[in-house]
Amino acid sequence: MKTIFHDSHFLDFHTHTMRQADRADVMEIVSLHLGQDKAHKYFTVGMHPWWTEQAATPEQRTELERLLADSHCLAMGEMGLDNLKGPAIEVQMDILRSQLKISDEMKKPVIIHCVRAFGQLSEIKKEFPGIEKWCVHGYGRHATLAKQLIDQGFYLSLMPGLPPAKYIDLFESLPIDHLFLETDSMPGISIIDVYETLAGLIEIEMTELQRQINSNARTFFGI
Repeated sequence: MKTIFHDSHFLDFHTHTMRQADRADVMEIVSLHLGQDKAHKYFTVGMHPWWTEQAATPEQRTELERLLADSHCLAMGEMGLDNLKGPAIEVQMDILRSQLKISDEMKKPVIIHCVRAFGQLSEIKKEFPGIEKWCVHGYGRHATLAKQLIDQGFYLSLMPGLPPAKYIDLFESLPIDHLFLETDSMPGISIIDVYETLAGLIEIEMTELQRQINSNARTFFGI
């Protein structure tokens, strides 16, 4: 089966803007908030907790289903929980559930935004055992929590620009087959810089790091 994730590519697992579309060796997965119209090739779509006030309406559900059926739509998200921004956490949990129901029905992986709400996220995950693949994007917390999340079945996409010691700790403590790299469209950071920095820190050949991350993507997305 032909895959879209090639071992020689620099995969940007989560970004909001295509910035290196001119490079054949860079693949960017663009995260769209429902209703946004941004340049993309491969994308994910969801209702971000910062900009969503209620559970998905029938109209929003129909639109999400239409987009998720697109062969270029790889997953649902980002969506999730944020204890620092957005509506009350109980409201956010209902919003998240309304989207997870769609993911479950359409057999799509999910990309999760989570800020200081990992306990609530873990409880909600138990409600949807039919969703096989979950990834928390922008992870920047400590390795102990990361190990707990991976043990619960989560993948983690690491926040760009982490302190060197944290990158080393995470990669030394965690199974590399459950990790991704991203830019999250942070200013001044390219995905190639992220790979080069990490390869130097953990003393891995660049080609091996690329091969591993793309292998992880083939498993996560089933493509």
